Parts: sequence; structure tokens; C-alpha cells
Amino acid sequence: MKKRTNKQYAQILWEATKDLKAKELEEILKNFVLLLVKEQRLKQAEKIIGEFEKYSKKQEGIVEIEVTTASEIGKTTVDNIKKVFGSKVEAINTIDKNILGGMIIKTEDKILDGSLKTQLRNLKTQLI
Repeated sequence: MKKRTNKQYAQILWEATKDLKAKELEEILKNFVLLLVKEQRLKQAEKIIGEFEKYSKKQEGIVEIEVTTASEIGKTTVDNIKKVFGSKVEAINTIDKNILGGMIIKTEDKILDGSLKTQLRNLKTQLI
């Protein structure tokens, strides 16, 4: 039997719990933990939970983006960036002084790199 990935376990859990009430949820979670024990995957529980959270947000239409800048940016700037990606957006702002300026925006499947470091590297490549 082929082993399931953490993402597959997360999807199974989401499908099993999406419309349940608290009492039913408790029973499903108990059975899910027993499944993880049986399949020797309990040590992966934290990663499975992380995948579950990502999958749940995706199913609810929530887009996660990570905005990396060289210095702190204001809430207005973050809000304007979020508007570009839709109405249900969660943004995580990280600081990386190594990018020198500009920003890098990462979504689940795209990286938009407008950092000064990348622009300088591209310019160098063109000049050589």
C-alpha cells in the first residue's frame, strides 16, 4: 500500500470534519489520531495540522501571501497589496535587509520579485 503524504492526511481530515458539530467532531478527531497511530504517522501530526490549515484556507477562498521587504512597511501599504490579490487575503510581512529595497511577494504558486538585489543582479547580467 502506498503511503499517504501529510497533505493527503490533511485533505482527508478536512473532508471528514467540514460540516460537523462539536460532539461529532470529537469522535472523528479521536478516530483520526488512532489512524495516525496505526499508520505510524503520529510524529507527523504537527506537519499534518499545518497542511490542514493551508487546505482549509484554500477551500474557504483565503489567499495567503508573504511580503518580504528590507524594512518595516505601513498597514496602508500592506492593505493596498492585499487588495491586488482579492478580498480574502492573509498577509505575513517579513523583514530581510539582504534584499536592500523593494519587495518580494510570495503566493502559493508564484513569486513576484521586485527586490533591489534582484534588479541589480539582472542589470549586472545584462552588462556582462
